[in-house]
Amino acid sequence: MKHCLLALLLCTPFFAHSQAAEATLLGHWNDESIPPAFFANPYHDVWGTVVNDKEIGILCSTLGIHFFDLSNTEATLEPVAFAPATVQGNSIGHRDVKTYQHYAYAVADEGASTLQIIDMSGLPESVEVVYESDEFIRTTHNIFIDEDNARLYAVGGNGFSLRILSLANPEQPELLASFPTASVPIPYVHDLYVRDNIAYLSAGQAGFIVMDMADPANPELLGTMTEYIEQGYNHSGWLSDDGQYFYLADETHGRDVKIVDVSDLSNMRVVSTMNAHSFPGQIPHNVYPQDGLLFISYYYDGLQVFDVSNPLFPRRVAYYDTYAGPDVEFFAGAWGIFVLPSGRALISDMNNGFYFFEAIEVPPYTSITANTTGINACLAASADFSIEIGTDFLSSGVTLSTEGSSGTLEVELNNTNANPGDILTVSVTGLEPGDATLVIHATDGVSEGQTEINVHVIGLPVPVILQAPNDGRENVSLRPFFFWTASGPTATLPKRIQLSTDPNDFEGNIIYESAVNGNSLTLPTELQEGTTYYWRILTTSECGDSPSEVHSFTTETTTSTVSEVNGNRFRLFPNPASEFVRLTFDQPIGEEAQVEWLSANGKHIKREVLPAQGQDLKMNISTLPDGLYVVRISTQQLSVSRRVVVKR
Repeated sequence: MKHCLLALLLCTPFFAHSQAAEATLLGHWNDESIPPAFFANPYHDVWGTVVNDKEIGILCSTLGIHFFDLSNTEATLEPVAFAPATVQGNSIGHRDVKTYQHYAYAVADEGASTLQIIDMSGLPESVEVVYESDEFIRTTHNIFIDEDNARLYAVGGNGFSLRILSLANPEQPELLASFPTASVPIPYVHDLYVRDNIAYLSAGQAGFIVMDMADPANPELLGTMTEYIEQGYNHSGWLSDDGQYFYLADETHGRDVKIVDVSDLSNMRVVSTMNAHSFPGQIPHNVYPQDGLLFISYYYDGLQVFDVSNPLFPRRVAYYDTYAGPDVEFFAGAWGIFVLPSGRALISDMNNGFYFFEAIEVPPYTSITANTTGINACLAASADFSIEIGTDFLSSGVTLSTEGSSGTLEVELNNTNANPGDILTVSVTGLEPGDATLVIHATDGVSEGQTEINVHVIGLPVPVILQAPNDGRENVSLRPFFFWTASGPTATLPKRIQLSTDPNDFEGNIIYESAVNGNSLTLPTELQEGTTYYWRILTTSECGDSPSEVHSFTTETTTSTVSEVNGNRFRLFPNPASEFVRLTFDQPIGEEAQVEWLSANGKHIKREVLPAQGQDLKMNISTLPDGLYVVRISTQQLSVSRRVVVKR
């Protein structure tokens, strides 16, 4: 979840009393003889239509397309017709269907499949497959039909990201365009919605794309939304009746459903979010709006219905859990959602079949809706959000309180007395790091409502621990090797290294600063000889910066012999020398090195070893006579020799 101190999530509350009611189930059908696919799912998407003045439910399975007459709710729910698919069986994990006039158009995403066109004019008695060909579509993930313009759009297909077919002759489609092309490089598209030739593309990891497809040969990009709150795998969505908002579902565990303001396609933004009020790994799949309600199929949580008449304060009003299994972070349960003209909803449960619900009766709005599902607030800093007072409270007024909130929170309402429909501001301040609960209670003396909002209070990150150069170390290389360690969340947060010449005014005397990756850095430029420097690592988070301790080091002060071994620079100093000579590498050498001292005529004098993890060796030469010596540094790969003068 994105941190709300920086951008408050405009969403539904985590919990509200007297708000959501269980939907009324009218019928359920499941055929255990249908073979399941690789997600243990015999069933796929669902759709509906009206044929011969009868509402028809349409269910996809691994075998084909099943048709249900929903005009008689007293009768046992059974298919009245069936169209077998081109390819059947457990290799088919995803089948999709849409309708145009009295035809159903069916596709699959696996195997040697085809586009099937099914004539439904004989319903509720029979259907007939009138077209079956892979000329334009073999496999595709989803299709959508722009009925007003007689066009079928297919996405995520075999050999294309987006393909457009004309349905001017509903039984003989013609290809209008196929993408990507060199001039229109459309990425993989998972699903789409089209109205008035404007295509709203759910492009998975690439985000949300809107294009004008009026001229299929020359589409126009109208806008993109590639970064947004609660972002995940951009899966599917639907446009509101007024065209001002787009309901967007990211198929990612723990991500909310978004309401996106699309009134300005050059500046699309999420204005609210909502979820199933379920387990942390809850995951939505598809959405379908109708008459101010948004119907959502949730894996593991079945049917979820929200009142979105106020897009800034959507509230959960109905639910029905179609999946009895455990809630886990995988894929099972409700798949497709459709709402018939009568308001009756259809759900396809990928494991349990076809569900048919009575039209939703919206319960009285005697509750509170917050514009955030949760808040991430920085320690000791206030975060503001808004609440809407239910419009069905008594006009005599509503009294608010925050009794029951966690003691680690400081909560302030801008008014404790309100009227139905009022929008109030709430300010919350976290006094201790960790998780807490904010409770807001409302009553008009007859009805009462309560909302609970999760608050995660974030403290500053734990500073890193400086390791090298050791504090106070002398004779450090002019291009020092810096190393530090970090634990927990601090390890993945952004960091900067800072080098200063004054411990009393560190920030005012910074001579080098850079973002760093990992936990080490070799300074890319040389420092001054014989100079004391001070360094620290700054860990950055949205709640502030955590500086490490400040360590000092002093660079070498005498002339040194500089060379390399396998690209690792080293120095021999001082040179000339009297009592000792130091060998220092910029970084640990990685393998054991033999250090031999030879006289000018090649006679072996002494040998020392620098271990593989070492980078500094101090050698005592106090017993050597004055003169010229050769120091040979050898690894398994190569040997390097340098002259050193001993002089007292």
